[in-house]
Amino acid sequence: MFIVSKRNYRVRRADGSSYFIKRDYIGEIPEDVAASSLVQRAIRGGMICVPEGTRDQQLEEADREAGEREAENDIRPDAAEAEDLEAEDPKPPAGKRGPGKKER
Repeated sequence: MFIVSKRNYRVRRADGSSYFIKRDYIGEIPEDVAASSLVQRAIRGGMICVPEGTRDQQLEEADREAGEREAENDIRPDAAEAEDLEAEDPKPPAGKRGPGKKER
C-alpha cells in the first residue's frame, strides 16, 4: 500500500517484530502492516493518507489533505501551542555549533 504519513508509528507485526513508519514518510508499506488496526485507525483519522496514485501532483494533494485532516483531528491540548512555537522559533541549521576546541 502506498501511503503518506504525518506522524511516527511503530506497528507490531504478527511475528512479534516491529515496523516503524517515520513522520512525513511517502512510500510503500507491507500489506500486513497496512492491514493492522493502528494503521487503519490512522487512515480514518487522517494521520495517514492513501493517495490515488504516485504522481507528484497526487502526492502533493494527498499530503495537503492529510495535513488539514491532522489539524482537524489533533485533540492534544498542547497541539496548537506547539505549532505556534515552531512557527516562531525555527530549528537552527545542522552542523558545527561553535568554534571547536576551547583554549584554556
